[in-house]
Amino acid sequence: MNVLKRGFNFYLDSSIHIGFSVYALTYCTLYVFDLPYDEAVLYFTFYGTIVTYNFIKYGSSAKQYFFVATNYLKFIQMLSFVCFVLASYYAFQLQWKTLFLAVGLSLLSSLYIIPFLPKQKNFRTLPGFKISIVALCWTGVTVLLPIVNADIPLAETNVILLGLQRFVLVLVLMIPFEISDLSYDAAALGTLPQRLGIPRTKLLAYVWIVLFVFLEYFIEKSFSTAFFMTVGIGLLLCVSIWQSRIKKSKYFAAFWVESIPIVWFLLLVCV
Repeated sequence: MNVLKRGFNFYLDSSIHIGFSVYALTYCTLYVFDLPYDEAVLYFTFYGTIVTYNFIKYGSSAKQYFFVATNYLKFIQMLSFVCFVLASYYAFQLQWKTLFLAVGLSLLSSLYIIPFLPKQKNFRTLPGFKISIVALCWTGVTVLLPIVNADIPLAETNVILLGLQRFVLVLVLMIPFEISDLSYDAAALGTLPQRLGIPRTKLLAYVWIVLFVFLEYFIEKSFSTAFFMTVGIGLLLCVSIWQSRIKKSKYFAAFWVESIPIVWFLLLVCV
């Protein structure tokens, strides 16, 4: 059991689970637009997400990221290096315009921890920016990358609607993390639970979930099977918000909440 627990913790700590979540949402975009399986985009987003998230989590400084002291972090570092090589391999199978967009999104996500303003400010320390930047990056990676690589115009109505829906979804997925970290986050971060309190933050999340489902109707333009699947995902999101607590088990947010995109993907593929 200890071996299984350590393996599962490594699976979460090394961002593999987040990688699968991003892969799942990217695949959902391909499904919505009836696009063929795009191995380059899917695997680039999967491996690139692992590298990016590990850099964000463990690379608060270049020295700390590249020169680690513990074997556990060394294994994560080695995994990140392998994923970087694989992401680079798939990157060169993308169209140049897709690659330029990916570089832009990578720079944006890097500014999440790299200071770019006086007094060592980064996006994470700017009040109110944390949740918005994460949602913007996830939307760019899971919606814009596959759309651009498939030569679909970004001005299409369904692209705009899906981008907005995906942005709202990630905002909701971030709320359990915001609530569970409330006792650790510095007051200067200005997170939603800090500014609104937990009850009002949950109420706002429920409003976002209604918007998330509402947008699905306009994307599908009917009460289709996909629409009712989205309703089911909305109910899962409601449960995750309702169950969110301060100091909740890390498995709740890091595994169960992050699994919701994977559940959505499995429903679309299997049903």
